[in-house]
Amino acid sequence: MLRDRLLAAVFGLPMLLVLLWLNYVLRGHNSPDDLPLLFVVLLIAGGGGWEISRVVRQRFPDTSRWNGVYAALILPFLVHAIRLAINPNGAGMVPVSSLGLLVDSLGATAAVMFLFLAVWSDAEHRGWTGIKENLIVIAGGLYLGGTLSAVLLLGETQFREMAVLFVFFGVFALDTAAYFGGRTFNGPKLAPRVSPSKTWAGAVCGLLAAMAIAVLFKLLPPLFGAGDAWWNLGARLSWTRMLLLGAAVGIFGQLGDLVESVFKRWGHVKDSGSFLPGHGGFLDRFDSLFLAAPVVYLLLAWFLGFPR
Repeated sequence: MLRDRLLAAVFGLPMLLVLLWLNYVLRGHNSPDDLPLLFVVLLIAGGGGWEISRVVRQRFPDTSRWNGVYAALILPFLVHAIRLAINPNGAGMVPVSSLGLLVDSLGATAAVMFLFLAVWSDAEHRGWTGIKENLIVIAGGLYLGGTLSAVLLLGETQFREMAVLFVFFGVFALDTAAYFGGRTFNGPKLAPRVSPSKTWAGAVCGLLAAMAIAVLFKLLPPLFGAGDAWWNLGARLSWTRMLLLGAAVGIFGQLGDLVESVFKRWGHVKDSGSFLPGHGGFLDRFDSLFLAAPVVYLLLAWFLGFPR
């Protein structure tokens, strides 16, 4: 189990760093489309959407395998297109030749069209029962797509890729510390009916780990001479606000984890999938991200007063 988790981290974390670096490089060459960041969001949303369909099919085997994917992709495409179409200085629209807008329009159209056709076909064969069962899948997909769209919005803040990295590092630290803290200290269960393996000790360890990431983001940049660099969160946020961001990741990340646990228990499955060794599926790995990212974005919006 530990070996599989380490292998997943060895391959997954460098991939994330490379994509965020590529996003930064392309933006520096007058390519504001943020397509690498969009790819990260679509990958997690699509993988999670597939697993939502899989879990629902444990209860309702006749629902489509793909509707969760279609539903999860719609909102990221739309949010990405809206952000591209809004000029930050209010001077007008981005060029109509934007590759990002082309990708968004084709992607959103395809996702909506395939979702509509799949639900229509199911409704013709199974009537109202098919519609009701597919609505569960669609609701789950929209939850994924809507919450993950906050990652795209974080990429539009003045901290750009560093804000995204902060959230990812925060939830990774949270999950790792909660897992090992719970196994080490045991103690009272956090939510025994929902997730019997989670403990209060693990929850506290996860919260402290997320706040430790905030401390690192506050302390480390000056050591490397970052000063007032655009990506230095600590230079523009006080200690109180940095710790509040870390606490938000620690608290809402664990709430997102519990939401996914409730869903899996409803579907009578232990893991949402098996794509990521040592973790399970996309939902198992990124469930903490789904609520943490929107809350961090809202806090940054409050602290810094954007968007205007």
